[in-house]
Amino acid sequence: MSNVLIIVSKKSYFFLLLLTIFPFAFCVSAQSTTDTYKKLWEVIVSDSTNKQKKLYFLEVYYRKAQLENNTLEEYRALEEKSFMVPFDNAVLLLDKMRPLVEKIPNDSLKGYFLNRAAVLYYSNRFYSKALDFAIESEKFNRDINSLYNLNSIRIDIGNIYYHTRDYDKAILYFTQAKDYFQSSSDYNYRRAYVVALYNLAKTYLQLGNTNLLSETIAESKQAIAYIKPKYQAVEMAYLNYLQGGLYFLQNNDEQAKQFLEQALPLIQQNNDFNTEHIIYLYLGKIAWRQNQKSEAVKYFNMIDELFHQKNFLNYELRETYEYLIAYYKETSNTKQQLHATESLIALNKQFEREQLSITKTMHREIDTKKLEAEREQLKSVLQNKQKSTNLWLGLLGLGLVGILWYAYEQYRAKKRLKNKFDELVKQINTKALVKENPPIVSNEPGNNRPPIAVKATEARLLRELAQFENEKGYLKPVKLEELAQQWGTNRSTLSVLINTHKGSFNTYLNKLRIEQLMIDLKNQKELRRLSLTQLANQYGFANAKSLAIQFKAQTDLPPMYFIQQLEIENI
Repeated sequence: MSNVLIIVSKKSYFFLLLLTIFPFAFCVSAQSTTDTYKKLWEVIVSDSTNKQKKLYFLEVYYRKAQLENNTLEEYRALEEKSFMVPFDNAVLLLDKMRPLVEKIPNDSLKGYFLNRAAVLYYSNRFYSKALDFAIESEKFNRDINSLYNLNSIRIDIGNIYYHTRDYDKAILYFTQAKDYFQSSSDYNYRRAYVVALYNLAKTYLQLGNTNLLSETIAESKQAIAYIKPKYQAVEMAYLNYLQGGLYFLQNNDEQAKQFLEQALPLIQQNNDFNTEHIIYLYLGKIAWRQNQKSEAVKYFNMIDELFHQKNFLNYELRETYEYLIAYYKETSNTKQQLHATESLIALNKQFEREQLSITKTMHREIDTKKLEAEREQLKSVLQNKQKSTNLWLGLLGLGLVGILWYAYEQYRAKKRLKNKFDELVKQINTKALVKENPPIVSNEPGNNRPPIAVKATEARLLRELAQFENEKGYLKPVKLEELAQQWGTNRSTLSVLINTHKGSFNTYLNKLRIEQLMIDLKNQKELRRLSLTQLANQYGFANAKSLAIQFKAQTDLPPMYFIQQLEIENI
């Protein structure tokens, strides 16, 4: 068998040499140039032609185009080849394609080249370079008013921001694309509309925003009904995955598991290993939540196998290792705990290399140095199991030091929390006094005047915002569009004004809600008996998780600690 392969290989190589010496004599005889290109292309795109032959005939095609100074066909050959070769080779082909596409008077082709470059770098996880091409493509397509291509690249940009965890920007780009593709009944628009909705929904799922996720799933169901039946089954599988994620966030484990398992087969058939393993993560978390930890670990180990097979994971799957480390620590399986710790360290370093825009987040959430210290400690434990009893006494001493160090660190952490709590109580007293005696809001333009000269509309809207704060309108679920309509302006104007004077709309609302919650918890003891879910509903948050995240972000304290400390000190 190997001899045959060698012969075939040599034959192909000899044929290529003949082609180099006598260029295209065999393929142009008695045929027009156009016919030759057409026949070669038919062979190249045929499903019956294997990859090796495709690459060979593409080289023939490219050489022919070069000899005939046919820039368009030269570009066409390089572009097709870029889909078949390894990433490093594809990048070299892009460098050859760019000067060619600049010579061709075809704006659509130029826009497509930029999109192709963005997708190539994105699919190989070079997010910074992908974003450069994507933004260049966005500007180019906007300048030539190619709106379909413009909104197609916006989906790509949204995905780049999604994978670098800049979710606000991802939502912005996905929403722009969704709104555009929704505007036409053309079939291609409908397909793109479904894609935009899916990307928007997966972002809401990652953020844990159950309200917007539920709305987007409902909109997706309607959109999928308008695409061809042969595509509906796959799209419904992805919708079932999202529905399962929604039920998980709502703590409905039975429904979550049913929808996730229903989605799995078609997603596996679609060779989407990332989404497949996200489903495994959810199934594992469901089992873990039901205290079926050994069953949960089976799912988590599938994700670990994927990481060591592919040498990368998307960020959504990172928490797998937190579960594995906790499980092996709980079951005293030091060897597997070490393996999980080393995998998490490797994964963290991958994120640090790939996603520079989330470096600050990583320093907060992915303490690699701490993990490396734990890894060394685990290695030490494994090695010391081989040593004598006398060495165990030494380890016991080290363990005691570790316990004392841990106790000291706990003491320091509690002291830091207590100091922060005392500081917040003082701030609350000041803020409560201001809220009890708010400035009078008047419709006269002289009142509540900003410190700088502003337009009449801005002054009026600032008075509306002051009234909104005094009446605590932020405690209800509220949308920017609703306020804009209520105050007789448009969304864009109100958004710019709030961003200028208050920060982003969501940040502004959350800050007001957390401040009011702290004041009320201090002054109304009966509120302290409510659950976080009940408090979230009462103070305008989507769920308990959202409240807890915002509270911690603004105060550096967990909400339950704040409540417990109020009770302890009888404030």
